[in-house]
Amino acid sequence: MATGQGRGRLSRQPARWLRPLAAVLVLLPLVASCYVPDDFLAEIRVNRAGDFGLTYKGTLTWAPLWADIREGTLSPEEIAEKVENVRGDLARYSGFERIEHEGAGRFRVFYQTTGHVEGDESYYFLRSNARVIAIVSRADGVLVVRTHAISDENKNRLLAAGLDTRGKMRVATNRPVLQHNAQSRREGPGGFVYYDWTLRGLTDEPPRIVMAQ
Repeated sequence: MATGQGRGRLSRQPARWLRPLAAVLVLLPLVASCYVPDDFLAEIRVNRAGDFGLTYKGTLTWAPLWADIREGTLSPEEIAEKVENVRGDLARYSGFERIEHEGAGRFRVFYQTTGHVEGDESYYFLRSNARVIAIVSRADGVLVVRTHAISDENKNRLLAAGLDTRGKMRVATNRPVLQHNAQSRREGPGGFVYYDWTLRGLTDEPPRIVMAQ
């Protein structure tokens, strides 16, 4: 990763800082490929050159497995097999340093990575069809960091099924910021500014920050 003069140096260190069964059955077709984040700390560090670092510490729940377990139709052997399938899906990504199943399809994870985006490139944690955090670069030099937004209808169905999203997120950048919905902002070292969000549930506005080059 480039860290030359005027671009800012990026650190890899993370920031410090039942309901009815019927609801589960309604949930399943909506989240057939959905990881639901919860109890997390997330930090994204991005500089003017497009170099970024991302750290995520928290839980990821694979909603289809969660629904199957809550429904109670799986044998212990089937649960164990599906747990290993999900663990294997996560383990494909080298950034995962911890993947522990806590039960009911919920995994306690620690993930960190670095990379670079420019032009029309984008980076998705985890991937484009299972987005938790997106770093989206545009050809005009604008860069957007955001969490995945879902419809109000799907939010209500997830909540009715006992799933929620709570956590804290920080974006640290030395790029000019055009728009943001962070709850707090403060100056940091090296020309970087910290933008912080606390998410208390799915009904909170998804974090979003728009930066120029």
